[in-house]
Amino acid sequence: MSAVTPQTALIVTAGAQEAAAALQRLLRVPVQAEGFGGADAGQLGVERSAADVASSHGPRAVVIAFEASGGISGTLALVIDDAVAQWLAGHLTGAVTLDGDIGSGALAALAELGNIVASAFLNGAARVVGRTCLPSVPRVIHSSTSEALIAAVKAGTTVRVATLRTQQQWFSVIFTG
Repeated sequence: MSAVTPQTALIVTAGAQEAAAALQRLLRVPVQAEGFGGADAGQLGVERSAADVASSHGPRAVVIAFEASGGISGTLALVIDDAVAQWLAGHLTGAVTLDGDIGSGALAALAELGNIVASAFLNGAARVVGRTCLPSVPRVIHSSTSEALIAAVKAGTTVRVATLRTQQQWFSVIFTG
């Protein structure tokens, strides 16, 4: 895999940090932007294959994908394991799911969380490129992690990854631009 360009690394770093701050305000718990893992774990925006990202997650996930336009273009997606998705949806709605089901109400809450994270990420990116960046309407995909990622980004795509971590929960933010 090729090295991340300084511009892309700045975009992902600024975007992830802005997204973590917005998520912290929304959830009212500490949230940190971190590197993805491996030898360069501390670096935000390292390149990974989509398959590598999928293998680091559980078997099922909610993927919330956006197309970025304006100052940057590419796909921005949140990859959230089912257990984390249940926790986030419960935290947002006050409804606790004990049966492991992620229903339409939980998916709607996660789509709104995705809108907030994506908008904040793109605001951080806009500061780097000096142009407005906008997200599309979210696509919410809930299935096996591999299938959900393939539906969000083309198979074999290299993505830039950051992790948003809150308490004991974490999820990946990926960008293909």
